[in-house]
Amino acid sequence: MASSLSPQIRILAGGEHRVLTDIDRVDPTSLASYRDHGGYAGLERAITRLSPEETIREVESAGLRGRGGSGFPTADKWRIAREAPGERKIVVANLMAADPSALGDRALAEGNPHLVVEGALIAAYAVGASEAIIAVRRDWTAAIERLQAAAREATEAHLAGYLVLGTDTSIQLSVWEGSGAYVAGEETALISELSGDRGMPLIRPPYPASRGLWGAPTVVQNAETLGHVAWIVAHSPDAFASVGAEGNRGTKLVTIMGRVGEPGLLEVPLGTPLLELLGMAGGGTGTTKALFVGGPGGGAIDAGSLELAYDYDTMERAGAIIGSGSILVTDSQTCMVDTARFFVDFSAREACGKAVPCRIGTRRLVEALDRVLAATPRPNDFMLLRDLSRKVSDTALCKLERIASAPILTTLERFGDEYQAHAERGVCLAGACRTDRVLPLLEPLAGADPAPAREPR
Repeated sequence: MASSLSPQIRILAGGEHRVLTDIDRVDPTSLASYRDHGGYAGLERAITRLSPEETIREVESAGLRGRGGSGFPTADKWRIAREAPGERKIVVANLMAADPSALGDRALAEGNPHLVVEGALIAAYAVGASEAIIAVRRDWTAAIERLQAAAREATEAHLAGYLVLGTDTSIQLSVWEGSGAYVAGEETALISELSGDRGMPLIRPPYPASRGLWGAPTVVQNAETLGHVAWIVAHSPDAFASVGAEGNRGTKLVTIMGRVGEPGLLEVPLGTPLLELLGMAGGGTGTTKALFVGGPGGGAIDAGSLELAYDYDTMERAGAIIGSGSILVTDSQTCMVDTARFFVDFSAREACGKAVPCRIGTRRLVEALDRVLAATPRPNDFMLLRDLSRKVSDTALCKLERIASAPILTTLERFGDEYQAHAERGVCLAGACRTDRVLPLLEPLAGADPAPAREPR
């Protein structure tokens, strides 16, 4: 039922493999509706017919990789937590949406909350956790209401809580509301928030699966991963692995936006060429120039490389990432320098301040881009953009910092002529932006209003 989702969430047809986005038939406010369509079959099978290790082996056999961005094998994370010492273990469903433009987790939380709950309960059973916490952004009011209702219904039906399904397994289920900060989507920063501290990333190792929330082994998975877990255990690992590419099994939720005919949310098999994704979303509205793949820390894939497969390994080799699953489509009237500045400026403003390279380095990068855009570059600005971008990445404390400079490095490599034209001639080759003096980041001129965040043109 499309009306059950927030108006800004538009689910496109995508392809035939709609595992997570085929939610029109399920009433998100009804446990009975979810169960009528096969809901909780995976949880019942895991708890009554499979051992925890057998459940982990099924997820491993399916080839499921974490959909939160890194693509780490889900079963490996679970096994680390299960084998870690300690009586208390915790599962956290991460719906903090580090990338505010990505729609996947919100669509699942609003459109099929019981799917998220079921996946979290299966994960908790597999790793031996007695607690499952669903962490969601506090500004997603509809998602919070539906997740809370789903958690309550599941507990009342003995699908969660004490003695689940009449077995000796007990899993306490709760919904926690957190800030919408960009960094809060990083798993160790989320753990900091959950423990009552400011949301800032922690030095690793130890990794959360070994020592996380309140010192207990903690598995953090995003909603999309958990939705796949519920489907895999209910159906079969082979059915899941039959979709996708080698080493990149299953489907991925993709938010496609920008200069595209039908922006919205797609579900596609991993390995689908970028050009096909563009076609599924109605194609470009102009002459497509590049796709920024992966959100604020994503890389620019030029129009001549759209035959590349959309999977974790191919995108990483191309300087991009799967990340949050968002893709920004740009055309011939989009300035690559200004778009790179928009993304890095976002990362700079959202930096938590813990790591110096991120706190200071991203600001220096924005300032250098401002000088290029204003046709007043310093002699070493191009060297600074390359070297400092790499240093910020190489010395990063968290993943969000490590990928922050990717928009600069990929646009410099693939659209260097636009940088040169701005810097040397004061000309925007896209005809999209002016070369007037730009106010420095967070340092307005005396008597002037602070510079607003700029949007890509």
